[in-house]
Amino acid sequence: MSRVVVGIGGGIAAYKTAMLVSRLVQAGHSVDTVLTSSATQFVGAATFTALCGRPAVTDVHDSRFPLGPHIELADGTDLLIVAPATARILASFAHGFADDLLATLFLACECPVLLAPAMNAAMWGAAP
Repeated sequence: MSRVVVGIGGGIAAYKTAMLVSRLVQAGHSVDTVLTSSATQFVGAATFTALCGRPAVTDVHDSRFPLGPHIELADGTDLLIVAPATARILASFAHGFADDLLATLFLACECPVLLAPAMNAAMWGAAP
């Protein structure tokens, strides 16, 4: 099956991503997870490590990746899913900011990206 990286943003909907990861693994996909520091305030990295059988990545300087986690995770990934994609994440992606691990991974990926926005309706409708 496919190699999927799931990026988890720091919104209340972060807990729902656990079900997504579980279903991807059950469907036979190889899944890696990347959590923003804000995401760890809503759900622990250990949850995703247990669900996919691979250590969740939370640090851009993770020593398990000599070339950097954003480079090594991007290499060979078939799909990047970002759920929840918070307003901050969407703004970082839109402006090319490499201000955290998930944003640098997004910039390094050459695969399709699926964004699942999750925010208050007023935030969603706010004009830049």
